[in-house]
Amino acid sequence: MPVDLSTLSTMVVDDLAAQRRLVRDMLMSLGVRTVYEADDGEAALARMSSLNKPVDVIVSDLDMPGMDGVEFIRHLGSRHLASALVLASKMDPALIGSVEAMARVQGLQVLGTLQKPIRREELEAALRRFIPYVRADEASRPEAVTEDLLRAAIEAQEIVPYFQPKVRIADGRMAGAEVLARWQHPEYGMIEPARFIPLAERGGLIEPLTWLMLEHAMEQAHRWQRTGRTWTLSVNLSLNHLEQANVADAIASLADRWDVPHERIVLEVTESLAAQNLAPILGNLARLRLKGFGVAIDDYGTGYSSLEQLSRMPFTELKIDRSFVSGAAHRATLRTILGSSIELARQLNLESVAEGVEHEDDLALLRELGCDLAQGQLISPPLSAEQLEDWLRSRSE
Repeated sequence: MPVDLSTLSTMVVDDLAAQRRLVRDMLMSLGVRTVYEADDGEAALARMSSLNKPVDVIVSDLDMPGMDGVEFIRHLGSRHLASALVLASKMDPALIGSVEAMARVQGLQVLGTLQKPIRREELEAALRRFIPYVRADEASRPEAVTEDLLRAAIEAQEIVPYFQPKVRIADGRMAGAEVLARWQHPEYGMIEPARFIPLAERGGLIEPLTWLMLEHAMEQAHRWQRTGRTWTLSVNLSLNHLEQANVADAIASLADRWDVPHERIVLEVTESLAAQNLAPILGNLARLRLKGFGVAIDDYGTGYSSLEQLSRMPFTELKIDRSFVSGAAHRATLRTILGSSIELARQLNLESVAEGVEHEDDLALLRELGCDLAQGQLISPPLSAEQLEDWLRSRSE
């Protein structure tokens, strides 16, 4: 669900008072009520240390006297004083990208890298990326997620499917959707996946959760089919599934039970699985392709030995990670990587999908580079089946 910007606590860190005021005024015009200020990293750390809880979002410059932004970020990562970070600087985009990578390694949630002068719409888009993240104080809430609670939720089918549309960039028409899990708790309301997916992976619950999402996907595909809609649905497959000897047959049986043509289902596989037990994984991917299912390499560019995976796995779709898409229109390095990835997909006869599309400039660049499909907040956030119908009606009006 959309983040309420008025609930965010923020801090602007910049050595120029005029720049701090500009960003503060932007934040307040967006509805943010709590805005702290500091003129360098040391002052920011001192101010945050005096607060009762971590700041939600830091908007920080890099080139500052005293403690610069790089050193400041290093301390943020080790002291857990903030939940998320927005980098704002006039420095070289390649340098900003390196600092962003460092921040992520430090465990910080980087919502965006903005070139000065900051534009209000870019700042707003960055703040709204806070939606998927768990706030630092949520772990202490009485409704903290536990393995037993999650197991009961899966059995009670409280984990429901949301659908994020994928559109054809050439004409803007919907081509399919990715199925994403959301936990609709009867008492606590909607629980975001960042709060339960890692627990499912650690606790051995990712397998029943994946089967539940597959069941929901087949049911929805069947409903669409009855109304003449031939969109594809993409579902993430876990490593445990791909290591099981009968997974291809089981997925095919599930699709047949719902009378869903196999080519309407795309199984998304992350690159990280590539270093695991390869023999059964390769066998199952080959059998899924033989049965007509699509197979996508997800988060392309972020995992281990991307090119090696493309060379030995029967993919039909290449999903380019959001880290190479967002901001690519204004960063030459990202533009080059993005263009190369799209061209590689074309040469390998794979459909290219750009994830995390959040800016019109980036969408225009994707169109120029010849990317096939786009998915992201600019197109639509994840929606329930009912909300998706409203979204479709609004686009046709």
